[in-house]
Amino acid sequence: MTIVDTTKHVARRLVIGALLAAAAGGLLTACGSMPPGPTYTEDELKVICERRGGWWRGNLIPGYCEYQTAANQAP
Repeated sequence: MTIVDTTKHVARRLVIGALLAAAAGGLLTACGSMPPGPTYTEDELKVICERRGGWWRGNLIPGYCEYQTAANQAP
């Protein structure tokens, strides 16, 4: 084995390593830019709202649950 053969092997390994690193970086960049999905669906939010004693207003305002607050009533 000569010095030229060793240089070719090192160069080939560097090129393959660079291509693999670029592919991994591209995959991580593509997956990292995707927006996260919703935590709950509208039906799940409605059930949670009703379980906590609220009124579901999702048909008027998406994702809105209305609660009645305690009022100070004067005697």
